[in-house]
Amino acid sequence: MSKLTLNKDLAISIATKLPLGVILVAKDDGKIAYANPKAEDIFGYNNEESLGHNVEDLIPERYHRSHMVLRENYAANPQNMAMNSGRVVTGLKKGGGEFSLQIGITPLDDKYLLLSCIESSNEIIKPSSSNDPLTGLPNRKVFDEYSEKLHKLAIRNNKSISIAFIDLDNFKPINDQFGHHIGDVVICEVASHLRHNVRTSDIIARVGGDEFIICFYDIGNSAHLKSYLDRLISQISSITNVEGNPIEIGASIGSVITHMPQSVKMSDMVSQADKLMYQAKKTGKGLTVIGQMEASHLIED
Repeated sequence: MSKLTLNKDLAISIATKLPLGVILVAKDDGKIAYANPKAEDIFGYNNEESLGHNVEDLIPERYHRSHMVLRENYAANPQNMAMNSGRVVTGLKKGGGEFSLQIGITPLDDKYLLLSCIESSNEIIKPSSSNDPLTGLPNRKVFDEYSEKLHKLAIRNNKSISIAFIDLDNFKPINDQFGHHIGDVVICEVASHLRHNVRTSDIIARVGGDEFIICFYDIGNSAHLKSYLDRLISQISSITNVEGNPIEIGASIGSVITHMPQSVKMSDMVSQADKLMYQAKKTGKGLTVIGQMEASHLIED
């Protein structure tokens, strides 16, 4: 089979016929370099109007800062994000109307990202509601589904499985002192640190305002797990300045591990990890408390 090489004109011709919006975005500053006709229909800007605009102009202003954090972190570690597993965000039309928008992201080269998007009302691709709209992490429903799959895999392969429940320390004072906008940016920074430090074999979700949960597959023993989680706390505590505001943030973690996955329920592990997280907070915050489970009975380390 001969290799097909697409020239620029042919690539643009294909893009103009796609039933979803396609936007070419500069990786370094988020400037729009191209928008296809479907993207023009979605947002109300023609291609000439879009050129030079920042991609943040396509979402409400209240999300600009948090989106910039996510975009910059993504640009530093780009990965393909399919639309059917991508983020659901609030879009902003030229006239000011807000709407639900699902996006996918494809890194093209060192300079550009390809943003694909579609409105929630579109019948061709049904948008997913599986992501937290602020951080892009999976929500609790997706976490429950995937952690059950990891549980079955652990049973089949006789591997350990662990749950970690993470609650941020000193988050409310940040909201009170600097406002919810800064609080949202902090949440996005935390999510970015967690995402970049969790293995592809694991699943992480945001399950509350300042709460996250992780399911680890085959992480080893309690000592390995504690070392791993202590590093996550250190990463979170490294967030000390957000938009010129001094930040003091930390995390308390409750976690359980089992080497007998066939004898425990995931719901019991989540419940016990949640209880141990509150124990960590009562003990002094910034701590990791780990227990082992056998036949759904907790044995604290």
